[in-house]
This record gives sequence, C-alpha cells and structure tokens, in this order.
Amino acid sequence: MPKGVYIHIGRNHTKKTKIKLSKIAKKIGTGKWNKGKNLSEGTKNKMRKPKSKEAIINISKAKIGEKNPMWKGGHTKEQHKTREFKKWRIKVFSRDDFTCQICEKVGGKLNAHHIKSWKNYPKLRYVENNGITLCENCHKEIHRNKCNIK
Repeated sequence: MPKGVYIHIGRNHTKKTKIKLSKIAKKIGTGKWNKGKNLSEGTKNKMRKPKSKEAIINISKAKIGEKNPMWKGGHTKEQHKTREFKKWRIKVFSRDDFTCQICEKVGGKLNAHHIKSWKNYPKLRYVENNGITLCENCHKEIHRNKCNIK
C-alpha cells in the first residue's frame, strides 16, 4: 500500500495540500491537545491506569443534572415522544401544508419549531399558533441566530 494520508474515498493528499492542512490546523488549534507537552511519569501513569467502577460512577454523578455543562433546564428528548407533542407537531405541519415557512421547501425532513421557547413558555408548548414548520437546514439556522422567522 502506498504511503500517504487517506481520506474516506481512498485518495492521497498532495504534499502541497498536506502543508495547507497543517497550517490551517495550527492556526485554528486542532490536532493533539498535548502534542509537544512534557508530562511527568506520574501523570502518564495516571492516564494509563484504568479507573475503578467506583471512580467512574463518581465521575458520572458529578456531571448529572444542573452540574452538566450541557444542561438545558430539564428539557429532554423524552418530552418530544409524548402523544400530545406528536399531535401538536402534526397540526403545525398540516396547517403549513408540510412546507418550510422560510425557504418554502415542500416535504423532506421537517421540524416543528416553537416560536416562543419550550423552556420559557410552558403554557404555549402545545398551542398550534406557537409552532412553525421549518426544514432541517432553516431550523439549524434559526438556532444559530442567523435567520429570522417571518
């Protein structure tokens, strides 16, 4: 097998491309976080040593609920599996003729987006007028604050 860096489709990067990728990685700080760092033998041993079940449980308990950096105020995907949510979603899609209300794409992967947030307006969670049909791409843009709802 020839030497080189392979991407998923099996082609080699040219030397010029490898240099460009290397410069970009250095600029944006990707790559091995500890490359070039001198670690003590004690630290290396701690990293190699497998953790006990008790230690793993303690680590996971330390990041449960509000302690977790990904905490969103008790909002879980389980709430989107309820019958009430599914009915609301279908009502919103039907009202909007299964059409994205931003780019006007019909069908495909659609999302029912809450105009007033799920978290801040619990009384409006299943109100049909608080929903809007969006395609997957427009929904992502809404949450990145790059796009506004009409």
